Amino acid sequence: LCEEPLEGVALFIENVTFLGDEADVTTSTDIYGPWSGQVIGAVKEGTRKAFLAGPRRLVEAVFACDVQTSSDMLGKAYGVLNRRRATIVDERLKEGTDIFIIEAKLPVVESFGMVGELRKQTSGAVQCQLVMAGWEMIPNDPFWNPSTEEELEDADLSDIINARGAARKCMDLVRERKGLPVEKKIV
Repeated sequence: LCEEPLEGVALFIENVTFLGDEADVTTSTDIYGPWSGQVIGAVKEGTRKAFLAGPRRLVEAVFACDVQTSSDMLGKAYGVLNRRRATIVDERLKEGTDIFIIEAKLPVVESFGMVGELRKQTSGAVQCQLVMAGWEMIPNDPFWNPSTEEELEDADLSDIINARGAARKCMDLVRERKGLPVEKKIV
């Protein structure tokens, strides 16, 4: 999808059959045999097509986000976090104060400019700390399209765009950065 290395994948080759003369293989001056480049290329393309035939998932970097704000600015802080695909993990009131602490998971891609937007929306009444928290799988297939009548009835167009939007956006950003082709509609 993004020409990135795969992780946690194992391929088991159960049988290999060479078609051709045995003399060609044994008398070759190449230590790997005359077809080594052909075999590697064929296995690479076969593996790529096998992975693209099934459901595809991407993994994205995630920050642990701690936001501290007063109770009167809580709604504005939630608004900014929701616009940036943050997942709220915990919310608690700091003892003896009116300060709320919101713990969330925030995709790194969505974090750029977030602290400034939080301060702007809350008139500076917020503190935010971002720490790398690891990687999470994006649960949607970036190429998903409804194919049956049931899927078309269950999902309207906005659901389709939202369901694959985050995965597609992430994939397109990486592909664009690497100079790979990206599907864009130019109006």
